[in-house]
Amino acid sequence: MSPSLPLHATLRMRLAAVLCCVAALVDGFTVRRTMTMKRRLLDEGKKKKNKPRKVTLTKVPGISAPPNGKMQAWSLDVGEGSVQFCAATLNERLFVLERDCGCCSWELDKGDLRGSAAGDPEIVCCLCGQTYSLVDGTPGGVVQRKGANGFIGGLARRAPTTNAARTQFAVRADVKDGDVYLDLGSEVFAKAEGKAGMFVAADKLADK
Repeated sequence: MSPSLPLHATLRMRLAAVLCCVAALVDGFTVRRTMTMKRRLLDEGKKKKNKPRKVTLTKVPGISAPPNGKMQAWSLDVGEGSVQFCAATLNERLFVLERDCGCCSWELDKGDLRGSAAGDPEIVCCLCGQTYSLVDGTPGGVVQRKGANGFIGGLARRAPTTNAARTQFAVRADVKDGDVYLDLGSEVFAKAEGKAGMFVAADKLADK
């Protein structure tokens, strides 16, 4: 027969076993709670990141919308710099994009309008033929012209200074009682000044 342990030694071993079990349960609970909190924080971060920015249109004095079916160049002073825009009106709806073509840097207000406000309105660069959506500035296809214009467009697309098509900055805009309202919180203003701020507009008429 094996010698029996003293009573106090047996109690000590049982107590140690119970404490080990309790510690394991606490550790498991702590790990699960930590993981839950991390998952909750990640979910909240995603929600905040995906939350759309509230758009507020502000009246901008000193500029006017182009007539229906026409385009116009705007130069808006932002801080010590300025931002160039191409404004277009289709079916009485005002669209505003950054002015210089992302491919060839030519002025988009010298190009052509296609489509309608109810469909897929586009602007076509008159030099390289690249098209852009008037709604969000995303690039579309390239218009292949014939004759001298097609030859010049081909040269522009193959020029070393020509870039791949990119999305043009688009600014939410509206016209009420002849006054122009713009989204001053647009990224294009923040890019020009470092942060969105007040500006003074100078209207440059360039009717097509």
